[in-house]
Amino acid sequence: MDVQQSNMAKTPKKQKTEEKEEHEESGGNKEDRERAYEVLATRVNPIASPLAARKLTKKLYKTVKKASKDKNIRKGIRDVQKFIKKGERGIVLIAGDTTPIEVYCHLPVVCEDAKIPYCYVPAKQDLGEAAGSKRPTCCVLLKPNESYQTSYDECLTDVSTLPRPI
Repeated sequence: MDVQQSNMAKTPKKQKTEEKEEHEESGGNKEDRERAYEVLATRVNPIASPLAARKLTKKLYKTVKKASKDKNIRKGIRDVQKFIKKGERGIVLIAGDTTPIEVYCHLPVVCEDAKIPYCYVPAKQDLGEAAGSKRPTCCVLLKPNESYQTSYDECLTDVSTLPRPI
């Protein structure tokens, strides 16, 4: 079988996955990553304010990965809301591309009442991957811990300085 026939034998889905894997292995260039963030940022809901900047989003995802290894996160709207009401502290990350908006529109108010900093990140798929799940995640409560305290403190100050919606 020659090269053309082997490419024709592959389904389009397999070809896309192979292209995606090749792109991930190469690391992609800086322009592609910036463009990807810009595309994701245009797909967020109108209530997604304050939206984390590209660098802050990357830093938050890294901290979530560290926290998920130590099992110091709460995933999902029900868990996050339950533990905020029980008095747990941390940073709340909300995916800005979740639909319908009614699923999580009450969460910023809950966070403000409990004086917990929160911010939106552009993609629930990326948030779920950072939390160690194969499934997309709408919301994550990032709890402090000694093993990643410095990165947590940096994220906390950056999230706290984001402008709040009126």
